[in-house]
Amino acid sequence: MGSDEAYNFVFKVVLIGESGVGKSNLLSRFTKNDFNHDTRTTIGVEFSTRTVQLGSFTIKAQIWDTAGLERYRAITSAYYRGAVGALLVYDITKHLTYDSVERWLKELYDHADPHIVVMLVGNKTDLESDRSVPSEEAKDFAEKKGLLYLETSALNSTNVEAAFNNVLAVSAHSHDITCCGSGPQTSSKCTTRQKPSRDQQRRRPITPRPATGVVRLLTSGSEGGAGPRRLTLTSQPRQWQVTEVVLIGDSGVGKSNLLSRFTRNEFNLESKSTIGVEFATRSIQVEGKTIKAQIWDTAGQERYRAITSAYYRGAVGALLVYDIAKHLTYENAERWLKELQDHADSNIVIMLVGNKSDLRHLRAVPTDEAKAFAEKHGLSFLETSALDSSNVEQAFQTILTAIYNIVSQRQMSGRSDSDFSPASNVVPITVEPTQNSVNKGVCCQSN
Repeated sequence: MGSDEAYNFVFKVVLIGESGVGKSNLLSRFTKNDFNHDTRTTIGVEFSTRTVQLGSFTIKAQIWDTAGLERYRAITSAYYRGAVGALLVYDITKHLTYDSVERWLKELYDHADPHIVVMLVGNKTDLESDRSVPSEEAKDFAEKKGLLYLETSALNSTNVEAAFNNVLAVSAHSHDITCCGSGPQTSSKCTTRQKPSRDQQRRRPITPRPATGVVRLLTSGSEGGAGPRRLTLTSQPRQWQVTEVVLIGDSGVGKSNLLSRFTRNEFNLESKSTIGVEFATRSIQVEGKTIKAQIWDTAGQERYRAITSAYYRGAVGALLVYDIAKHLTYENAERWLKELQDHADSNIVIMLVGNKSDLRHLRAVPTDEAKAFAEKHGLSFLETSALDSSNVEQAFQTILTAIYNIVSQRQMSGRSDSDFSPASNVVPITVEPTQNSVNKGVCCQSN
């Protein structure tokens, strides 16, 4: 949480769906941590705000609760405009509320920005014994329509934070927002650029995203007039290149600790399972150039798969992680690899990472076996330990350098984004084990 006077962006998110599905309680649970057993039907539109931290920048989330009754439909449609995200809510105990989801989705697409991030939310999981909408049915619908999907309970708070935080994170991701200023003040220099469509992303080669402009935050009393803060994009080149790398693999293999070890040099012995997606950033030097690495930690649990697959798009690198002490996590690497190749850029650079090398006395996956798998599939390979830092720095540095070399090769050849393709999908990488760490640069900090 943060002060209303200290934020970089305002993100508008709308809650839509039939009356009585629990939209108002999802709003109050997320913004005030309240639940009202005697909630009344929303009249027209209500909204509330909460400030959240996403990586190194601060987002003020405006959550709009729209009436589900037909007579208010003309009122609520006007509120779709300007929304960057939407939670389309149904009640898992009332199939009729799920049946009307497609109609709500059509209305949303008729009125909202075409790039709006939509999550299908099955609410009231606390009433599991009365369920009438199977999770798999809803999940299949979400995947068919390209939506995120999660089930929640506003009553007992299950997944409420995850639902809103993931929509906000994907919205930031979809609008390609990066920050490189002095903090969440009006002078912060931040950028936002709309990403291309999913089909365009699948066709393009690996290209770290150069920041293309400066967004000024206009506040009450500032130049530009009074009113809520808004974003104005002006053209101004910047030196930063943003390179997105995703961490994938089964739950419990140590992805979150690899992220925290690389970005903050920290290790949490009591780390919990990631809910949906989290990310952190770190700036490093690659052949004299500053690269801002955005590292995304994706949940390994099956129930979050519809959320995490959205993060593959736009990623230029991936660390596919398994636990050397649990052979099943290694066996699942092939499934993760297929999922990555189904959703990610065709030129993505992938490293297979055997984590927890500090547990060598419990080893269940021979190094040679994993190395042979990596060579067969054209992946680079390294074993790491987030606990004692072994090869963590080397793993990230190696994949970022490989990405940089591919991009440099494209630029030197003079080819455009549309006609570049590397000679081979295999990126030759020579890895020298190391346990050394280097000083970490931070692009954007909150003062």
